[in-house]
Amino acid sequence: MKIKLVTDSHACLPMEFMKKEKISFLESLLIIDEKDYKELTEIDRDDFIKKIPVFDPYPKTSIASPQHALDIFEQAIKEGYEAIFYIGVSPTISNQYNSAKVAAKKVEKKIKVTLYECGLSTASQGAIVHNAVKLLNKGKSVSEVIKELDKTKKFTHTLGASQSFDALFKTGKIQKKMSLSVMSSVMRLKPMFEVILDEGVQSRGAGMGFNGALKKIYQRIEELAKDDTEYDLFLSDANNTKHFKKIEKEIGKIVQIKDVHYWQIAPVVMNSLGLESVQITISPHIN
Repeated sequence: MKIKLVTDSHACLPMEFMKKEKISFLESLLIIDEKDYKELTEIDRDDFIKKIPVFDPYPKTSIASPQHALDIFEQAIKEGYEAIFYIGVSPTISNQYNSAKVAAKKVEKKIKVTLYECGLSTASQGAIVHNAVKLLNKGKSVSEVIKELDKTKKFTHTLGASQSFDALFKTGKIQKKMSLSVMSSVMRLKPMFEVILDEGVQSRGAGMGFNGALKKIYQRIEELAKDDTEYDLFLSDANNTKHFKKIEKEIGKIVQIKDVHYWQIAPVVMNSLGLESVQITISPHIN
């Protein structure tokens, strides 16, 4: 069966990979100067990185519309696909899943659409899609793929650190207080986060300096990883690759690594995490 795989732009998958595997994506929006921009096709990432420190007002974000999802599904029908498989986050994390749900209802008489709540977001979601591609390319059915993904998603983990609290303050993720602002600056605190299944990105406190934050992340990964499991490692960044080789070496001391992938943090995610943020993702390797 010819299956069209669809996911979300904020899954941080490389554009080259999505083009190669013919993956379509619902694009989240960045609202800049009261105008909506699709984060991958209408935003120049390098230009966005340069402007993050000086945006005033700071960009807001929004979900893809049901019409955008419908356009993707209709295009899949035109291209002769026999089924659509959408891997999205849970509705408890983002309403974007509901946009796909509305669109699926409109085409249900034309094509079979399977909506899968992977329960993960950002690079963890990307790792799940990466595994789905492997399984589909092996000739697995959608139901067989979902069965495997249900197993691996419980052991797919993303942790990361940001260079400062600035983006968190500007997006309202953390209420800005003078004491926290001063303390984070004086103590060189770097905010940490973790992608929690069915909850999304959650704060994990802070580390003293970026290396201090990374050490705490290594400790957390050691707590989460299974000794008898071989993992793929996904490193994604917002203009900060200088730590990658060291991170790869340190993670290799904790878990068995099969493949390593270098990705970029998508603009909408970068907007929330800030410049020079880094994500470290481990996901069970699928042969």
